[in-house]
Amino acid sequence: MLKYADNLQQLEQVLDSYIAAKTIPSLNVILEEPISYFLKKTQEITITNFDSLIPDSEKMNVMSAVYVKCSGDLHIGVLWYMLEKELKPLAKKLLPESHVNEFDKLAISSISEIGNILTASIVNAIDNDKGCKVWSSVPGFAIESLNTLLEVVMSDFGYHSDAVVVSAVEFRSLHSGIELQMLLIQDPNEVEKLVV
Repeated sequence: MLKYADNLQQLEQVLDSYIAAKTIPSLNVILEEPISYFLKKTQEITITNFDSLIPDSEKMNVMSAVYVKCSGDLHIGVLWYMLEKELKPLAKKLLPESHVNEFDKLAISSISEIGNILTASIVNAIDNDKGCKVWSSVPGFAIESLNTLLEVVMSDFGYHSDAVVVSAVEFRSLHSGIELQMLLIQDPNEVEKLVV
């Protein structure tokens, strides 16, 4: 068990280095401002206990979210989410003023593409560092309660294992104050591929 705990700590360090080297520069360019981040925790949880990831007070919060499935040498899911009320400030940064008032397919497409780009920053870092080939799906966009979003994500992993390893990261833009959360979920049997 001690070796596995060491692996989780090493995984957290590896992910932290990928985020600092690849994801933060990408997000800086997209939002045109400096970004801070905090890797909150990397932990293993059972799929049936996924709701322990979020406090009861946040479970019913309506979130705007993008989910990207990754497959290949690793099975990874990346959920990017933010409070629904933060969606319009983000859309303002991405779209011409004429499109901001109507939340249309262009806005959804722009926000989905952010999830795609940021996921690719991590996937590319994994490939460059570990040589693992990983392919991303088309990003899925939803506006739902956080609890419902997590149910969908966990269902993607239920047929592989009864547990997942989850890394939670918070991103914050330093000028506009936009907050973006990321959950990176993976099969516990694959952790060693990223820490050796």
